[in-house]
Amino acid sequence: MSLMTNLNRGTGLVMAAAMLMITCSSALAQSGTDEGKLNSESFVRIHKLIGPQPGESRWMEIPWLTDLREARRKAAAEGKPLFLMVSGKGLSIGMC
Repeated sequence: MSLMTNLNRGTGLVMAAAMLMITCSSALAQSGTDEGKLNSESFVRIHKLIGPQPGESRWMEIPWLTDLREARRKAAAEGKPLFLMVSGKGLSIGMC
């Protein structure tokens, strides 16, 4: 694709997002209620909804190790294979 096509597509996406924001904010303003406004009560409610829910992040329940030598020693003693998970600069090690 040409640079012009990419620029036109990007401009279209920005314009569509701006129109959506304007439409939503004007609809909230016309409703005449505080229902759409963010306040301390609604923030707490929304914050709870967007966080991990019980049972969603089962991988966090695994007792991960971060020391490779300790994990190798423990896996050898228990006869279990290692599972390495690398994320960013961190290393998490689990045994199957």
